[in-house]
Amino acid sequence: MLGHMIGQIKPKTASTSNEVAEQATRPGQCQEQIMGTINRLHALSRRGLWGILLFASLSAVTLYCHQAGLFALLPIDGKALFGDLPPSNLLHVVLAVSWLSAFVLILGRVSGDGEPTYNWCNVGLPTVFYPLYIFSDAGATHFPAVFAAGLVLLLIEHASVMLYVSKALREEKERLTHLQLH
Repeated sequence: MLGHMIGQIKPKTASTSNEVAEQATRPGQCQEQIMGTINRLHALSRRGLWGILLFASLSAVTLYCHQAGLFALLPIDGKALFGDLPPSNLLHVVLAVSWLSAFVLILGRVSGDGEPTYNWCNVGLPTVFYPLYIFSDAGATHFPAVFAAGLVLLLIEHASVMLYVSKALREEKERLTHLQLH
């Protein structure tokens, strides 16, 4: 480990500098690298839409099953397996705390210098609350709250990634234009 750290601290040798200079003189390779980065950024921007679609699909299936009465068909023994359900007020508090913690994590990734990523837990976390609310609230009056919490969280995460992607795409396209002019 110490050898690796020393290798990172040492100044680069002339051969490494020559390799960098040689790569810079190959405009075709630089163009390919920039185009690869642009394609990767476009793929990153679409990944959040897949998460939103997955969450909306899971929400629609949950709502349909509840409206069709499929959850009422579960045997009472199966419900007893989970034990007593927590009161709705406690579920509200846990949903709010989990949403707030996920929101803080998203803000932490936004403020970082690196490339933001999507966290698939933000899709699963609100989805976990559906069964809890369905079994504790027969009227499904809390479905909109869970859906709104999950959707807002995913939209904020997607917006933060899209801001980064648009900035990075603009920079990469400027590099590509500058490279084509020279």
